[in-house]
Amino acid sequence: MERTPRTRLAVVTPPVLKPCEPGLSGAAAASALRSLGVDAAWLDGALGWFRHSLSPANLARCLEVADASGLPEGVRLALRRGARHVEGGALAFVAPELYRHRKRYSSAVSHLENALRLASVPFPGTHLRVGDVEIKGRRALSAEHLEEFADRDGPFDAWCEDGLLPWLDAGGFTHVGLSLTFTQQAWATFRLATLLRAHRPSLSRVLAGPLVSCWSAVGVDLGRPPFDRFDRVLPSGDEAELTAFAAELGGVGALPHRPWAVDLAEAAWERYLAPVPIVPAAIGRGCYWRACTFCPDHLHDRYRPCGRDALGDWLHAVAERFPGGAMLHLTDSALAPAHLERLADVIARDRLPLRWHGFVRFEPRFAEPGFARHLADGGCAMLQLGLETASPRLLELMDKGQTPELERAVLRATSAAGIRNHAYLLFGLPTETDAEREQTLAFVEAEGAHLHDLNVALLNLPRGSPMHRHPQRFGITAVSSFGPETDLSLYDDFRCGDSHPRVEARRWLDRRFYKSPVVRRVLADLRNPFAANHGCFLA
Repeated sequence: MERTPRTRLAVVTPPVLKPCEPGLSGAAAASALRSLGVDAAWLDGALGWFRHSLSPANLARCLEVADASGLPEGVRLALRRGARHVEGGALAFVAPELYRHRKRYSSAVSHLENALRLASVPFPGTHLRVGDVEIKGRRALSAEHLEEFADRDGPFDAWCEDGLLPWLDAGGFTHVGLSLTFTQQAWATFRLATLLRAHRPSLSRVLAGPLVSCWSAVGVDLGRPPFDRFDRVLPSGDEAELTAFAAELGGVGALPHRPWAVDLAEAAWERYLAPVPIVPAAIGRGCYWRACTFCPDHLHDRYRPCGRDALGDWLHAVAERFPGGAMLHLTDSALAPAHLERLADVIARDRLPLRWHGFVRFEPRFAEPGFARHLADGGCAMLQLGLETASPRLLELMDKGQTPELERAVLRATSAAGIRNHAYLLFGLPTETDAEREQTLAFVEAEGAHLHDLNVALLNLPRGSPMHRHPQRFGITAVSSFGPETDLSLYDDFRCGDSHPRVEARRWLDRRFYKSPVVRRVLADLRNPFAANHGCFLA
């Protein structure tokens, strides 16, 4: 009697992600499926591809191509220097002292960027970056462009042949799932699906992940190309779908009420570019506020924090795994003050060698000096704060539930406690005027001593958000796509009568905001494509 082969699932995080920490969604999904009895293993393909691309052998081949390509000597010199520093240890992002000297840090980033630029040379029109990839004349927001890219040789093929396929063969897998979180991973995701279909057709190919769930929520047809390169697409990503999928693979039971986290024994922690291990986790799912009118979070699961005991158990497990210290990257949409109080209680009381950072709302609790000090004593290194604007009218329009006075009080209390404040600003809001932009600039200049980094963005209107569903309530008179090659975009453009707020805001930023001495001091000409992932370490 012929024996039925054992079902075994490989979960792969595809390139390209910042190589400083594991990609959470794939790793956590593999861990969750194992808790349900599924035979599953996870591979950080983003890290594997990055290391393969910057290996001495690959860079040597790329140098030969560069020397024969007719590139200017100055460019080739910079590429050689980048390769030499990478090979000789300028991947010294693991050295804590690097983060105490911003010029040295920026120099190390430049060498890394040049090494990636060198790795791009064999693929004309391709520009590999730290955590991103650009394809000239093509957009990852276009299904047609993804289809074209998936059918041609490219920068992900060699790693697939040398790394992914041997790993899959050695593991005896029957299914392979690609976990897609960010748009820049789409290029590799669909190319890898094509290569798997050609070279390992017996493997069942599954697509899932946060970006897939977002596409499904805004009505993207997941049955058309390029999604048909997969045998199965999991559209929702919620617990019910994951549990049902586990049952199909032989799993049983319900998901435990614990942090959504990486298996601490599965990641190759020493291979990431960080001074201590960065451990990503969500200690709650969904957003507890779910009211911001410019945000699509209400399309997804309601807020569900993990259990208090489960949180404590997980913190102790991380501390035991990393007795020399670790940085927790808490990826929740918004961390609730009560949940953070519990986290800080455990870290401070039990003297765990853990620090952490994550997104929070401007809540009155954070303005209390005693609470801010408790968070700092309990490991808080940095708070990522959605300041957005200092215009009272616009804050009310966005239903942020905060005022400029509260924003000011929070920044001062947390800064006084020794916590870094990484503030997110949003310009180009519907009906926003230059006078309101000036209000935000004046706020930044007044509170510059309490701001340690800024993330400045223009509003892209999220499909499915309240502003998108009821544009007239917000002074929006026209909503349109960003062009015919953006059918996979989660965002739209908009107009307010004769006004185009995004364009007007961009001009104002160049004319006024970026010329402010305070803004320039906060930004400090820092080259940091790792953004907040490294910002929590910088002096």
